[in-house]
Amino acid sequence: MIYKKQFQLLKSLPKKLNIFFQKKSFSSLNVKNKSKSLKDYDPVTNFDRNFEKFIRKIIKNKFPNDGIIGEEFPHKQSKNSFSWSIDPIDGTRAFVIGAPTWSNLVSLSYKGFSKIGLANFPDLDKFYINDDKMSYVVKRNKKKVLKCSLEKNIKKIKMIGNFHGTLTYERQRNVIKKFGWTFRLAGFDALNYCLLAEGRVDAVIEANLKPYDIMPLIPIIRKSGGIVTTWNNRAPERGGNIIASSNIVLHKKILKILKPFTKK
Repeated sequence: MIYKKQFQLLKSLPKKLNIFFQKKSFSSLNVKNKSKSLKDYDPVTNFDRNFEKFIRKIIKNKFPNDGIIGEEFPHKQSKNSFSWSIDPIDGTRAFVIGAPTWSNLVSLSYKGFSKIGLANFPDLDKFYINDDKMSYVVKRNKKKVLKCSLEKNIKKIKMIGNFHGTLTYERQRNVIKKFGWTFRLAGFDALNYCLLAEGRVDAVIEANLKPYDIMPLIPIIRKSGGIVTTWNNRAPERGGNIIASSNIVLHKKILKILKPFTKK
């Protein structure tokens, strides 16, 4: 297998992260607003920082020359072509209120392209991961191979998404109107994309994602048979406005509908 050592590190992380979380769960929860605007709410907790420190330490010990891009600390420059992406708690708002849909996201990139990813859900007792051939979910030590839906009829699809407050209300309304009843706003963060990889939804649309929000999910989606790009049909590794679809036929149809909304 390509990237065998890195894959083994990712595969071992869920158990370590879950034990780490259980030990820290008795600590007090401290929440701050990272947003510089009083109108916005972008929470960060002491758990976000603790998780990222823990993951960074594991990666540095195994792969000291690799770069690390994380949400809470400065980037570590790569001395080779490998780089890791960390979102210590994807779905901090859910974490703060006690909803179980938050996750730990970690991925390995080679020359800027995401190759293997991990989405770990401690409160749901499951994780999603891919190797160089397939993606799968592991729940209570039971492994299931993931396969995206083959639905191509846009009138029959199940679509979910979140615009994260970056589109005006009018533009949000117009996007939703284009897709009609098939579209539902859902704030499940990374779980949206994992549901796509499982074949339980057919498309996910989001706006204004950071690289660490999407990089761990890209290879999981692709190895499940799905497609993920920006709304402009470009590589998604840098984040931005993202569309993920269960198959190429459906993806092309959705990109065509979204085209008017890619113009400023």
